[in-house]
Amino acid sequence: MKNKLFTIIAGVVVVLIGIGYGMQALGYIDHFTIFIKGWWTIFLILPGIIMLFTRGTNKMVSFCLIAIGLALFLRQQGFISTSIKNLILPTAIVLFGLSLIFHAIFGSNRNNHTTFTPSIPEDGSIPDYEVSFGEVNPDYAGRVFEGCNMDITFGSGKLDLRNAIIDKEVTISVNIAFSGVEIKLPAGCKVDLQTSTSFAGVENQYIPSEMPDAPLVHIFASASFGGVEIK
Repeated sequence: MKNKLFTIIAGVVVVLIGIGYGMQALGYIDHFTIFIKGWWTIFLILPGIIMLFTRGTNKMVSFCLIAIGLALFLRQQGFISTSIKNLILPTAIVLFGLSLIFHAIFGSNRNNHTTFTPSIPEDGSIPDYEVSFGEVNPDYAGRVFEGCNMDITFGSGKLDLRNAIIDKEVTISVNIAFSGVEIKLPAGCKVDLQTSTSFAGVENQYIPSEMPDAPLVHIFASASFGGVEIK
């Protein structure tokens, strides 16, 4: 549904751009260009509109994206005073925080989000788990874990390795934006954690093994407006 809606909206935008340039060629418009002040705000407004019609997404986030995009566009056009300009960013942060709170309180028991349970590669290759506006939850119970990469935007991820087999050095790379990831490791491992955060947090609650031959788990966590928990 999301891909179809995106294609329809993108098609409408392209048609309108073509009509605009066509009217300019015919002399009905003196000058037509898509590169007006604030044109880049479409990359906030368009995803927000798509999320509104996508099942399982946080609608508060949708409205925040649209509102922020419109506010920034009006700012670029000079319709917003300087005093209001300075409030756009803090207001956006507060609105997004409130959306997370309300979604956690009132939406946590709803089973209307998209859950992606990917297949585990059989050839020992390192899988890439990418998801937007949904949840990824790979199942490694009873399986050998070789490592993985997780790239999540406006979603969540659960990597439960408590019943997985880790018998050598592995690497977990996590890159999130406006998302949350929970990593549960089996007992008997050591952890090497490296982080890069922006308005986000990474919490390591895992108790590492003191055995010298314990397998080492490298975790590279990059997070913006989200959080990563390691247990």
